[in-house]
Amino acid sequence: MIFDAADVAARMTAGSDRVGSGFPRDLTESAPFTLPVSIIVRPGLTTATVADTIAKSTGRSPKAIKDRPLRGCLVAHRGNGMIFLDADGVADMRFAFAHELAHFVGHYLARREVAIARMGEDIVEVLDGARPPSAQERLSGILNGCSLGAFADVMERDEGVPLTAAAEQMEYEADEAAFLALAPVGAVLRRLGPERASVERSAVEGCLVEQFGLSPAEADRHAPRIVNAARRHRPSLIEQLRVAASRKTARTD
Repeated sequence: MIFDAADVAARMTAGSDRVGSGFPRDLTESAPFTLPVSIIVRPGLTTATVADTIAKSTGRSPKAIKDRPLRGCLVAHRGNGMIFLDADGVADMRFAFAHELAHFVGHYLARREVAIARMGEDIVEVLDGARPPSAQERLSGILNGCSLGAFADVMERDEGVPLTAAAEQMEYEADEAAFLALAPVGAVLRRLGPERASVERSAVEGCLVEQFGLSPAEADRHAPRIVNAARRHRPSLIEQLRVAASRKTARTD
């Protein structure tokens, strides 16, 4: 299943009108209106914190995993999501939540819904890890383009780097959807005004920080998308000549 960052971002922000449609967006307030997610904030969040919390809620022993700090983490099961956040600065928490929410919507919920729609309700037991898929279900999953089995654990890292290409791709996709949800390109361009085609990158980054609530680090990462979009929307030479001609006509009239 193809991850469509724009579609995922639209679903992430579907509840925004419930809490106001302006920016900066606070998805922690709006997302629970339309998505089955809960939020847990823990100071000094680490992988051990998440593992211990899951172990206490399930009665199982915590999974052995190298302890490291986390900005955010998603735990998804039975169609519901639990997003852990470190008690960090507002801007960092805003992006961390959007990133984990993108994982939930695009990498878990959407794929689960497609599998159920194409293969029927019986596949829920497989998706929830209650039983392995049968040979027929495995074949049907391949033919229907459905990912079967419980949601994958991709928390393992090597010095902060995902261990597999698939995990790295998931991280990139979640970032793309998070940026589109928090600072949509069109909305940013409108804030930059009619002279946006010649705007400096520093001004774009300032706009992202001041008006869309991104941290300076995330603004630095998102700014190239905005700059490139502004250049693509730059008026052609013919359009510029038409505007100049209309202004000249207006002055002579």
